[in-house]
Amino acid sequence: MTALHISQPLTLFHFHQKTEKGEAGNAFGFSRVDFIMAQPYKKVTKPVRLGLIGCGGIVRINHISVYLALPQSVNVVAVADPVPDNLEYAGNTLEVPPAQRYADYRDMLASAEIDAVSIATPHALHAEHAIHAAEAGVAVISEKPMATSLEEADAILEAVNRNGVPYAIMHNLLFSLPMQEALSQLRTGKVGKPILGRGQCMGMKPPDFGGDHANPAMAWRAQRAVGGGCIIDTAYHEIYSVEALMGSPVKYVEARVKTMHFDIDVDDLAILLFEHEDGAVSTVSASWCSPAITPERGRWCEVHTSDGSIRVYHRDEEPFWHYNGEDGGWKTLDIPEPEVKENPGVGGHFGCYAATFEALASGSEMPVTGEQARHNLAIIEAARQATGERRAIGVD
Repeated sequence: MTALHISQPLTLFHFHQKTEKGEAGNAFGFSRVDFIMAQPYKKVTKPVRLGLIGCGGIVRINHISVYLALPQSVNVVAVADPVPDNLEYAGNTLEVPPAQRYADYRDMLASAEIDAVSIATPHALHAEHAIHAAEAGVAVISEKPMATSLEEADAILEAVNRNGVPYAIMHNLLFSLPMQEALSQLRTGKVGKPILGRGQCMGMKPPDFGGDHANPAMAWRAQRAVGGGCIIDTAYHEIYSVEALMGSPVKYVEARVKTMHFDIDVDDLAILLFEHEDGAVSTVSASWCSPAITPERGRWCEVHTSDGSIRVYHRDEEPFWHYNGEDGGWKTLDIPEPEVKENPGVGGHFGCYAATFEALASGSEMPVTGEQARHNLAIIEAARQATGERRAIGVD
């Protein structure tokens, strides 16, 4: 099979935010500028000395196993979380000295000897944490989304640009081995020009899902004030995955983003239609109220091209399927086992972190940049606007 090179850029295009002269400053006190930072960054000596901001859900599920599997690339030297149990678990598992375990991340930024931070907190806190870290002069790695609004995203980009620090986002599904194979085949032209893309993530939240759920990870996802919602928490992944497979940025969005089932103040259903810059089209469907036939087949993305088709399942034992019209239908392709066993459905963190730490050490561009993450957020905001106005919206 095609060799996989996780340190290479995975998308086929880059985003450059244009300067808009004469625009008034926003609530964060600056006008929009070209945020593309001059390369290269200042190199960081490996292993990267990493501080964690947030040690709950996804850190326990995936991040910790990745850090432990990359001892030559990263050393977690400090952790911060206001929840004592999270702090104790991460500190003990990663063997962080008690003196380097902080209830307040600001104390960690002020005292710990770190090169970078990894942010894994509820969505509404990402901008605050990223900006404070940038002001402290350390590299920033953040779980998606980078922020909950474009205004917050612009404030982050201004802060990292002004302070000259690298900034990376976890678009982790791009780095799963089946997605790497799909992108490799598309880059080399083996399957022709993309025409149609589709992505889906169907699932059913529990009957008591809501802002007062006993599980904090469930509760905050059901609240607008904390940045919850199906489109920004779930469909987010399918948006960047399908766009990468198509190889052309989304230009127009039509959508219905609605609350259909649960008594919550955020959406639990998102149906999106995209037109890309090259004229191709794609769709993304995500739901918290539509059970899949099997959990393994509930999350996938696919691309249909002039010469064939590829489908990637993110949770299946046979994750890569392809079709070329000559071999008698759809067939599977063997994909090697990942180096680190990751939680099904949220894989790719190993490859994404490995590529990010390598970029920090070499002073090169981050594998997923702030500009790319801002673009994904702009698609989400366009989808929300399209829902309200019942028309296609151009992507900022």
